Amino acid sequence: MTRRTIFRLAAAALTLLPVFAGAQSARQQFGGATSTAAGYVAWDLDVINATAVTQTGRGVYVAVLDTGLVPNWRDYFPAARVATHLGAGFYQPFTFKAGNLDPCGFGIDVGQLNRTSWIGSRASSHGTHVASTIIGYYYKNPFDTTAGFDLPALMVRGVAPEVTIIPVRVLTDFQIPALPKCGYPGGNGVGGTSAMVAAGLDYVTDLAIAGYRPMVVNMSLGGPAQEPVEKAALDRAIANGVIVVAAAGNEGAAGMSYPGAYAPVISAGAIGWKGEWVRPDSSNTPYRMWWLQYGQAPTLPGSGEVPDPTSADDLYVADFSSRALPGQQLDVLAPGSWVRGPFPGEPAYNHLPWWSNGQGIFRAGAPLANFYFVGGTSMATPHVASVAAMILQKNPTLNQAQVESILKSTALPMPDVGSRWVMNVSTPSTVTWGAACGSIVCNPVGAGVVRADAAIAATP
Repeated sequence: MTRRTIFRLAAAALTLLPVFAGAQSARQQFGGATSTAAGYVAWDLDVINATAVTQTGRGVYVAVLDTGLVPNWRDYFPAARVATHLGAGFYQPFTFKAGNLDPCGFGIDVGQLNRTSWIGSRASSHGTHVASTIIGYYYKNPFDTTAGFDLPALMVRGVAPEVTIIPVRVLTDFQIPALPKCGYPGGNGVGGTSAMVAAGLDYVTDLAIAGYRPMVVNMSLGGPAQEPVEKAALDRAIANGVIVVAAAGNEGAAGMSYPGAYAPVISAGAIGWKGEWVRPDSSNTPYRMWWLQYGQAPTLPGSGEVPDPTSADDLYVADFSSRALPGQQLDVLAPGSWVRGPFPGEPAYNHLPWWSNGQGIFRAGAPLANFYFVGGTSMATPHVASVAAMILQKNPTLNQAQVESILKSTALPMPDVGSRWVMNVSTPSTVTWGAACGSIVCNPVGAGVVRADAAIAATP
């Protein structure tokens, strides 16, 4: 049957710079690991001072409403950190068709909502990358070796490395037909209906009511408007003590997506670091290992180490990060530019396992990478959800408004406008960022950049 629906898309702006990987199996290297708490620290954790606190999120559930996890998720994550018995998926058949009134628009035929598996979309590993920011991941990359950095297999620490992830699949694969008269070629995508998202929220709320709490929901997704079925599910979740964090959206000056724009939801915009891709010396030349803090690995001292952000001078607001238009609420910012993580099989899940030494790793046309740098407010959201989980570890009685207040009152303020020197991997340039909403007054920064240490210190 045909119904009106608001479509939801994963809130990742760009998938960039694949990084092929191969070595021994994760199960051989890290088979006994139960968390990544002792792992290497990347730049994004350093920005928000995630390792300056003792909290790790232990005892807190984080439901990731997304594309689910890839079938070989154990190659990337400690098994103890994923509650597979609580995972679920929700699917509603939907088909795009040319619009009846607008020849360059689309209608959607929507079918019955069904329960399905939490194992992920075959067209995107978006949910796996999102989860990796929260709980960390296993990493090995043969291209590091060819570039002169012979790293061992590494555990990369998550922001809240001891939370329990509940994978909830509410996004799936779809195809959009071509509209030749309008110059639109059609294509594939990953998204879901508002009913699928609402079903995932209701499922998680039921788990919390049944005793699986404290509970945080990570929603790295968004759409152009708020449909009543989704609003009702959000209100029910928040009323039952579930903390809901959502992406602000990747529409820049066009404004925020929903549910991030909905005031009761904690929304996350995206920032980056001015030291991206730059050698930590005076040469200002490209540097492959910029993202990883210096340690036992053969990286330069200062790599990935962000100066303590007592000011915003080392940070910038990403151009794609949605600005809050009148009537919308942007709460905080978090790292969402060049965030490293597993993203196997993009597109169509065509890949070698990350630990494989199979042929083709260094050959043109080989199966696609296992690790990517990804940009989007999708990547900012799990940073904020993780800090919320650490707050709840310290005080599990706090509600949505209280957690939001702590995050905002302890955030590092950011100016509305600024500029950054950008390596862009090979070509340096200066980019100015700002509200950039024309004659409309908008807010690109919210309360500022979330800070884990300040938030925990302010938690009663």
